[in-house]
Formats: sequence, structure tokens, C-alpha cells
Amino acid sequence: MAILKNFKESICVTVITFILTIIVALISYSWMETISFFPAVLILIIIISIGVLSDMVAFAAPAAEVESFHAKAAKKVFGAKKGLFLVKNAHRVANFMGDIVGDICGILSGSLGTIIVIKTASNWQAPKSWIDLLVLSLIAAITVGGKSFLKSYALRQANEIILFAGKILASPTLLKNIFKKIKNNS
Repeated sequence: MAILKNFKESICVTVITFILTIIVALISYSWMETISFFPAVLILIIIISIGVLSDMVAFAAPAAEVESFHAKAAKKVFGAKKGLFLVKNAHRVANFMGDIVGDICGILSGSLGTIIVIKTASNWQAPKSWIDLLVLSLIAAITVGGKSFLKSYALRQANEIILFAGKILASPTLLKNIFKKIKNNS
């Protein structure tokens, strides 16, 4: 029975990854076609950063302590309930953040790097093979180095990372309640 449940979850993850990759790729590729070199590099850095940070959350979720989040939620610490949810669903959080978000960012960063190489080679009349080698190696090095550094940090500071993620997830609810109070007071 557990194998069947795991298979169903894997199929679901596969479909979600496929759909999200198409959506994100279409959006980013359409931007890359129309923007200049430096904004393209900025978008690439943002995508690499998202991938590295998502990997950190993927490692922090299973390492965080449930008891700590129960205590924080009981004290009504902002974001603790969402953090508790993340810790209780650590395997899904790790899968989503590490495999789906992280891998999509890795694939996109390689693709966007290739687009940057093509733009650079055509605009600056430089040898494409050397630029390609340099850019893609740099993307890989920054990604792997960033993930390596933040995995260690995630294991040491798991509770703080997940609480911060919980605060981010709780923020839309907080904003909604603030706007509701403002509307009711008007």
C-alpha cells in the first residue's frame, strides 16, 4: 500500500514539475528574448538564488524540531503555525523545494545561460564555445557552491529558517486581516 501511495505522489510531482517548468520557462524565455545583457544576467542570478535558497529550505524542514514549533505556536509567535505545518510535512517540503523548485531553477539557469551566451557571442563577436564553457561552468559553480554552503547552514539553523519560511507563508493572511480591519473601520 505504501508503494502505491509513493507511486501516486511521484506521478503528481512529475505532472506538477512538468506544468511549472513550462509556465516558468515560457515567461522567462519571453523576457530573455526582449531584454538586454545586464537585465538577463540579473534574472539569471535571481533564478540561481531561488534554487539555492529552496535547497536550503529543503534541508531545514526535516532537521527542524517539531516541539519547538508547538511551543512557538502555543505562544502565538507569528509564522509558527505555518512553520509547524512545514515541519510536520517535512518530506513533502523537502521534495517540493529541493526537487521541484530547485531542479526547475537549475534547468532554467542552464537554459538562460545558453541564451546569454548566444546574445554575448553575437553582440560582442566573441568565440561562442569559450563563452559557453565559461558561463555554464560559472552557473554550475555558483549553484553547487551556494547549495553546499547553505545546506550546512540549514542543518545548524533549521528552526530559524523554517520559522522565517512560516512567516513568509503567513504574510498574505496577515495582510488580508489588516486590509479587512481597515475596511471595517472606514
